[in-house]
Amino acid sequence: MEQNLPHPDSLILVVLINQPRDFEIARLLGWYRIPLRSAPKVVAVDFLAFYQTAAFKGDKWRIKYVAPVHGYELTTRNELLKDEPDHPHAHQEYFK
Repeated sequence: MEQNLPHPDSLILVVLINQPRDFEIARLLGWYRIPLRSAPKVVAVDFLAFYQTAAFKGDKWRIKYVAPVHGYELTTRNELLKDEPDHPHAHQEYFK
């Protein structure tokens, strides 16, 4: 993830990071997942801003990181998180 701030005219989507694991996936693998059922109408944005919840002890309730968006695709949770085949949402669609 880049530390550079977006241009003032950039379109930014604030996304929720509930778990450190999700942040590590975004940081190391370069993608984030948004459930289709709760996705905003516009996902074609320039940047994601990561709002960290209480799960991030020293950095909770804040946006510390932003990352440029290079594209998106629709896939299933099972395709994204292959180690969770029995998850209740495994077959639901997500934007990656």
